[in-house]
Amino acid sequence: MTDSARTLGNFWAENMLKVAKTIFFTLLFILGITFAMENTGWVVLRYYFGLETPPVPIFLLVLFSVLLGVLLVGAGFVCDERSLRKALREKEREIASLEKELQSYRERERAMAGITTRE
Repeated sequence: MTDSARTLGNFWAENMLKVAKTIFFTLLFILGITFAMENTGWVVLRYYFGLETPPVPIFLLVLFSVLLGVLLVGAGFVCDERSLRKALREKEREIASLEKELQSYRERERAMAGITTRE
């Protein structure tokens, strides 16, 4: 397979993925709009101790629930990313330290090899 054919195949695959994502999100958006249009009824949420909300449309309740879930998941990803970055920095420091230690062993080995060849 030539490089141009391989490049064309990668280009086609990447663009098809973008098209598939666009179609998926468009369908998801349309589904959300039709859901909101079909569920215009009003509900009152009742909590403990006699607390209740003013009447709100069902689709707003679902929309805010989904958005809250997205925000919580996003916060979890941010926390995970921070901890992974911290671990990466620690590992990079450990690698640098080990490379310095390895360098000293290599220099000692070269010095020993130099002494051996002189004799």
